[in-house]
Amino acid sequence: MTTINQEFDLLAQAVNQTLNTHHQQLQLEQAQIKCLTQILNSCSNSGLDEHCVTEIDRLTELLDRHQDSATQVQSMLNTLRQSKDAQYLTIDSQGEIATYLKLELGELAQRLGIDSPNILLTAANHVNAWSKLMISHPDADGYQWQFPSFKRGFYHKTHQEVIGTKTVKLVANSSLN
Repeated sequence: MTTINQEFDLLAQAVNQTLNTHHQQLQLEQAQIKCLTQILNSCSNSGLDEHCVTEIDRLTELLDRHQDSATQVQSMLNTLRQSKDAQYLTIDSQGEIATYLKLELGELAQRLGIDSPNILLTAANHVNAWSKLMISHPDADGYQWQFPSFKRGFYHKTHQEVIGTKTVKLVANSSLN
């Protein structure tokens, strides 16, 4: 096993452990909120003045909202954990969860309907030229192709890779599962 594979395995284990810990914390928090809500509900029926009952109702409503948020986070964690394509998930430049695709220039030219990978290689020398080319040849699947940051050297020009990202919404039983 190579060092990179070992690093990926360690990273995967750390992420899985973090997800498990967060999942357990959410479950504990949900149980505490349920108990607190029951206590507040029992107090509001014990002849308190109207102001106290109103505040207890307000607290109960806030706890219910927090409970709903925690349930949504837990659902998202489960979706991420069960996703078959989790290795292709990343965070894009806007901080959103995105899927990424890495292609060589020749494959990207073919995908975007550009006649030659050399057009992409030429555009890769200037950010503005790259942006104009990407606007004039949008990706059919919605990927945004980043300005390449590869080193120009002896490696064959068409084998240089470019990364495209596409924002995804993760929901239970989505296509990523």
